[in-house]
Amino acid sequence: MYFWKKSLLIKIVGSFLILSLMTISIVGYTTFSEARKSLKESVFERLNFAAQLKENELNNWILDQRINILAIAELPEINNQAKILLTSQKSSPEYELSQTSLQTFLTSFTNSIKSLQEIFILSKSSRILVSSNSDKVGKYQPLIQYSKITKYDIDKLISNFYRSAETGKPIITFAIPIVNENGKQLGTLATHLNLERIDSIIRKKAGLGQTAEIYLVGNIGSSLSMKNVFVSATKFGSEEFPDGVSSQGINNALNGQNGKGLYRNYKGVPVIGVYQWLEYQDLALLAEIEQKEAFAPARHLAVSIVFVGMTLAVIMATAMLLLGRQIVRPILAIAHTAKLVSKGDLTQKVPVLTKDEIGLLARTFNEMIKQLESSYQELSNYSHILEVKVDERTQELKEKNTYLEQTLYKLKQTQAQLIQNEKMVGLGQLIAGVAHEINNPVNFIYGNIGHARGYAEDLLDLLNLYQQYFPDQIAEIINQETTIDLAFIKEDFPSLLNSMEEGSKRIQEIVLSLRNFSRHDESKQKQVNIHEGIDSTLLILRNRLKPKSECPEIQIIKEYGNLPLVECLASQVNQVFMNILANGIDALEMSWSESKSKFISIQPQIKIKTQAINKDYISIHISDNGPGIPEEVKKRIFDPFYTTKPVGKGTGLGLSLSYQIIVEKHGGNFYCNSVVDLGTEFVIELPVVYEKKK
Repeated sequence: MYFWKKSLLIKIVGSFLILSLMTISIVGYTTFSEARKSLKESVFERLNFAAQLKENELNNWILDQRINILAIAELPEINNQAKILLTSQKSSPEYELSQTSLQTFLTSFTNSIKSLQEIFILSKSSRILVSSNSDKVGKYQPLIQYSKITKYDIDKLISNFYRSAETGKPIITFAIPIVNENGKQLGTLATHLNLERIDSIIRKKAGLGQTAEIYLVGNIGSSLSMKNVFVSATKFGSEEFPDGVSSQGINNALNGQNGKGLYRNYKGVPVIGVYQWLEYQDLALLAEIEQKEAFAPARHLAVSIVFVGMTLAVIMATAMLLLGRQIVRPILAIAHTAKLVSKGDLTQKVPVLTKDEIGLLARTFNEMIKQLESSYQELSNYSHILEVKVDERTQELKEKNTYLEQTLYKLKQTQAQLIQNEKMVGLGQLIAGVAHEINNPVNFIYGNIGHARGYAEDLLDLLNLYQQYFPDQIAEIINQETTIDLAFIKEDFPSLLNSMEEGSKRIQEIVLSLRNFSRHDESKQKQVNIHEGIDSTLLILRNRLKPKSECPEIQIIKEYGNLPLVECLASQVNQVFMNILANGIDALEMSWSESKSKFISIQPQIKIKTQAINKDYISIHISDNGPGIPEEVKKRIFDPFYTTKPVGKGTGLGLSLSYQIIVEKHGGNFYCNSVVDLGTEFVIELPVVYEKKK
């Protein structure tokens, strides 16, 4: 970017290159888009042709198997022997003879016709009487998912794929009724087809490409739990996809739709595909090829165009560079002379190399140098006089500015101290007065609850004695007991007194905390328990720690160490705790309301840790997990009247006065550690023995 701004030659050549690249990019993109569009239609046609061809081959194969089984069923030696078998007694010689004969015929058919996996004859009760697989004779084979075939409707044969209960593999079974001369069904001739041919029909890519894939998908399972799985000769589904396969093409086809489109296949790979619904097989047939392979010629064409364009652009940019150097050379000469003139060498002259506009610029520049030389001499005389006057005036202004800065700083400190003193006096008097006024009635209530409990127990005991020795009560008393729900009163009244006692006890604790915070009834300087001051401050701020709509509950974590009593100005130290904790709460609330998405999983919290540094000093660490304080803000947080809060939310005095209380009045240390997005920690170090500072 620096050379672009500083070199005209680079601007000329760079602008040409940018325009060339934009043109090449537009041409390449347009070429790629048009080629991709043409390729997409071509691939759709190829895939659609392949899918249609596969569907026709599948239907033809199924019809061929239908013809085979019909031919077998109509053979006299099969038909006649089957009728004898179905009408004879099992123990008769005719039954055994026909069974043996049929066993021989059926076995020979399965050996000679590879597409027939098993041929068997079922009784009306679905028991296998004879089969090419002798191990299955006598077993039951219910005809539930079989495909029934007849001599008619050959174009609408429904061939149902289903899962074999014995092998778990997909299977198609054709069943032909065996009837007598009266048309009454005696049994069924059925055959299981060998589906290996289906795999060779469907899975063959037919020259579509390396990533092309043609497959069948079926929907298996109960009506409550169904999934889409691959259908092949060896198994249903795939170990790679135990929960089934799904894609836009699969879902559309299984919903009875035929179509095409660009989508992601069951592996999540972008493909261009054609899908069809095979109504009579209850299956979806999909032919797909990855978009990367399908559109590779378009990409290669676009890359070739871009490469040729880039090569031409580089050649033309080189020519522009050579031409630009001839233009820029006179300009550089003028710039070099101007640089020397700017350093004060007014004897320089620009060489006039050409007679065109640049030569005119050089001659004009030489005339300007002559005028500058005369003007410079005049300015030198005036500058000497001005320098003397400016030095004198500058010294006066520095002295006045120093005095004003000191005065303003003292004024800010005095104003802050006055405001803080008035606030502390007013707050202490208010808290002490409220605590005193609440204390007497609360003590009266708390002291009399015990007597009230005793009186209530006596009255309830007396009432129980009345009910025990005078069980026969008049109707008016019974009605009154029902109205007031006497049993509930007897049960709830002691609990009510316990709740009142607990509440009054809690009010006493709050009053004690307010008095501890204000220290209004104590001397200004006294040994105090720092932990009590922190707890009193937290009690006053408890309402601000509760969950609100803009911020969840703020958690307080206490890690109190073993501290000695500290001699200090208790109320002022408590005010420091109040300022730090209130600022931490404000920071957590503002960060949460302004950046909920960032802090949504963070529990707002304030951690208070105390420890004894040595026998003379203790430390209090108050930290939060808020947004932290930027470095430029942290440098000014102890300045009077400096605040980052909105108007009306803060005065900028809290931390400044806290610093004066800890450092100037108690001789302690007060500093801040903060990392943006991690939180802020304030550290207070106090001496155990108070030494008033001037």
